[in-house]
Amino acid sequence: MSHETEPDFAAQLGDIPDPTAISAGAAPVAPSLPEAPTRAQVRGRRIAALVASVAWLAAHLAVYGVRRDFATLPFAYVAAQILLPLLVSALSLALALGRGRLGLGWKVGLVSAVAVLGPASFCVIAVGAPVPRALEPAASSLVGTVLCFDITVAWAAVPLFAAAIVLRGAFAGGALWRSALLGAAIGLFVGATMNLHCPNVAPVHVLLGHGLAVVLATLLGAFALVRRTRA
Repeated sequence: MSHETEPDFAAQLGDIPDPTAISAGAAPVAPSLPEAPTRAQVRGRRIAALVASVAWLAAHLAVYGVRRDFATLPFAYVAAQILLPLLVSALSLALALGRGRLGLGWKVGLVSAVAVLGPASFCVIAVGAPVPRALEPAASSLVGTVLCFDITVAWAAVPLFAAAIVLRGAFAGGALWRSALLGAAIGLFVGATMNLHCPNVAPVHVLLGHGLAVVLATLLGAFALVRRTRA
C-alpha cells in the first residue's frame, strides 16, 4: 500500500544541510607551524652551547685556581684522574650526539654501556688509584666533601641547562640512554675539572665530593634532560 508524498515534504528535504559538503568560504586552512631551524643553525647553536659551557668551567677554574700540588703529582695519577675522564667525556659526547647509520643514533647497547661505564670508571679510579702522598688529618672531613660536591654540581648545572635549550627534540631514537650519556659527558668533564682544582687526594673525598656529582649528572640526563631531547 503506497501513500502520496506530502506536497511540501520534498521541498523540505532541500533545506537539510549536507554535513559532507564544504562551502567555498569554509575551505580548510593549513595550520601555521614555526619555521624549523636549518642544519647550519642547529650546528651553530650546539657549538655555541659547547663553547659557553667550556668558558663557564674555565672561568671558575681561573677564579679558584689549579691545585697547588699539580707539579708534584705523578703522571699516572694525572692521567687517571684528569686526562682519562676528559677523554671519556669527549667520546661520550660524540656518541650521544652521533647520528649513527640511520640517523637515530648509535646502537643502544653501545650507548648504554658507555653511559654506565664512564661514570663508574671515574668512581672506581677515585677509590682505587694509588694515593700520591700521605693524607692530611682532615682530608676526609664531611664539610670539605660536601663543599666540593656542591661546587661540582653547580659547575655541571649550566652545561646541562645549555644542553636542554639547544637539544630540544634532538633524539629521535634511544633518547633515554643518549640523554644519560650526554649527562655523563658533562659530569665527567666537570669531575675532571674539579680534580684539576681540588688538591685533596683522599679516595673517599674524591669519590663522594667529585664522583657522586658525575653520577648525579648522568641521572639528571636520563630522567630530566630526556624530557627535552626526546623527539
